Amino acid sequence: MKLIHCSDIHLGASMRTHLSVDKARKRQEELLATFSRMVSYAVTEGVAGIIIAGDLLDTVECDIKTRNFLLDTIRESKIDVYYLCGNHDENNMLLSGELPENLHIFGTKWTKFNLGEVVITGATLGTDNEVLYRSLNLSPNDFNIVVLHGLDKYGSNVNEPDTVNLDMIKNKNIDYLALGHIHSYREGKLDYRATYCYSGCLEGRGFDECGEKGFVLLDINNGKMTRKFVPFARRMLYEIPVNITGLSTTREIINKISTTLDISPESLVRIVLTGEYTVNTEKSLSLIESSFDTRYFYFQVRDSSRLHIDFSDYKNDISIAGEFVRMVEESDLSTAEKERVINLGLNALAGREVDV
Repeated sequence: MKLIHCSDIHLGASMRTHLSVDKARKRQEELLATFSRMVSYAVTEGVAGIIIAGDLLDTVECDIKTRNFLLDTIRESKIDVYYLCGNHDENNMLLSGELPENLHIFGTKWTKFNLGEVVITGATLGTDNEVLYRSLNLSPNDFNIVVLHGLDKYGSNVNEPDTVNLDMIKNKNIDYLALGHIHSYREGKLDYRATYCYSGCLEGRGFDECGEKGFVLLDINNGKMTRKFVPFARRMLYEIPVNITGLSTTREIINKISTTLDISPESLVRIVLTGEYTVNTEKSLSLIESSFDTRYFYFQVRDSSRLHIDFSDYKNDISIAGEFVRMVEESDLSTAEKERVINLGLNALAGREVDV
């Protein structure tokens, strides 16, 4: 029996943190299309069921058009979908109105679905989780999949919001703990019998969600399970550090970035400038972005490089620049603020372009 474990799809999310209105709308549509492609994959591969471990929708933003397309996709696939509400799914519009017969929703108490040799059990966590954990009763003779949504933690605080207390669900005859909430693939050993796993999200939405995104394909036969992560995202997000130490001009920085990039033009890219530069370094972030923004779906430059300045060079300098540097050095500003102010000031005094 094949099953898919996915989570944190966030259909209807605004996508406006980095993107223009048009590109944000395109990414919204791509998230929905990726979910639809996953369902088609399930049909082609003979998957018996899809487990969604929370945050299918982004509650506030999701509209009726998204809801209708989603429900029609599930209905037409005829594949059973097992849906656990996450922290973004609370009171969402998906739960209202007529739902497809093949969409099964876990409640706030343990809900079980029997698929023959496999039993899928799940519940939405709340404020009285200790009672919920203690009430979990699974047969040792079944292959048991348990579905929860929250951050995995160990310890005594069992009612902490949006967390799954791993200590409380050890040794419960679980074979596979399907988790949602973390947006990257991660797995670990729960006890002598159980593996826990976060499938991660289907599509990265921001630069805190770089790397491959997709779902987990489970294959269970005669009580034995194999699993694999299936990369499935329409686009990848990359955050790439580029050390500019020793570079003097914007052209040199652009050339180094060019030699660093070997990724699809479909990608969303953030370049992070690192290393050190001097007051004589000519560095235009806007020109760097303009040189690449038509090559990729989205391109951004962040500057984390540090100004290298030897204050002793200005100790006895009687020029305006020397007086300025000494005044800033004696101020109460932080080191980072001093570097920024000195860099701006010296560039302005030299008549160079200033990026504020």
